[in-house]
Amino acid sequence: MNMTVSVVIPSRNGLEFLKKQLPALLEDDRLEVVVVDDCSSDGSPETLRRAFPSLKVLSRSGNPGFCYAVNAGMEAASADLLMLLNNDVTPEPGCFEGMARWLSNAPSGVAVAVPKIVRPDGTDDGAIEWGFRRGLAFTGPRAGHPYPSGACALWRRSAWFSLGGLSSRYAPIYWEDADLGARMARSGMHMARYEGPGVLHEHAATMGMSPESETLRERNRFVFMESWCSSPDMLAQTRAWLPVHLACARLKGNSAFTKGYAQYLRQRNGH
Repeated sequence: MNMTVSVVIPSRNGLEFLKKQLPALLEDDRLEVVVVDDCSSDGSPETLRRAFPSLKVLSRSGNPGFCYAVNAGMEAASADLLMLLNNDVTPEPGCFEGMARWLSNAPSGVAVAVPKIVRPDGTDDGAIEWGFRRGLAFTGPRAGHPYPSGACALWRRSAWFSLGGLSSRYAPIYWEDADLGARMARSGMHMARYEGPGVLHEHAATMGMSPESETLRERNRFVFMESWCSSPDMLAQTRAWLPVHLACARLKGNSAFTKGYAQYLRQRNGH
């Protein structure tokens, strides 16, 4: 890798993950590493500055949000290639070098490269797409619309800033990467899969799978649909299917779906 890559790592209370992740990254002098601490309470900024003097550490205060932390890190980064990396992601040897070389030589319309992003259960987050079925947006393999994962993606700097980064509508977290992918496709840019060495992802290791986080995910499903599932046919499907989904959620005790939808309605109505 002859060029410099800026690695931007948003982190909220992720000190223990960073202690394991950072040493290997900082050994490579071709990487500029930027950690954006997103309102942590675990002493991350102070500890990181003492332990890793060469690390660029930004500290956010106020309301936490993945979009805010990522956008701040990208603004502070200096390279032409910007790697968004979660703090629970470990690259395989040669991954970053291969991705940087590949994207630098790719056609100009390719805005971002995404590697294999393998969870402990073998799922490849890099292959997840968004789609629309039975009145709802959903994510899954071969869903129809690729988008660059928020866990690991290498962006051309020019493409990232022309798109305006992550939308704050999704704060604090979830669905913002699918939204960015939809905006990218609308602009005529493309995402490409890098088939070389990938990364390992301890999925949801930072946020967890709490009822609160699942409710946020459902709320933002509807925020996403407002922007990207608003054709007459899609709206008709949603009107027909949403009562069914809500009734099934109540019967199955899926409070995250019903609470998420209620939160979306309150947000939309300004409450």
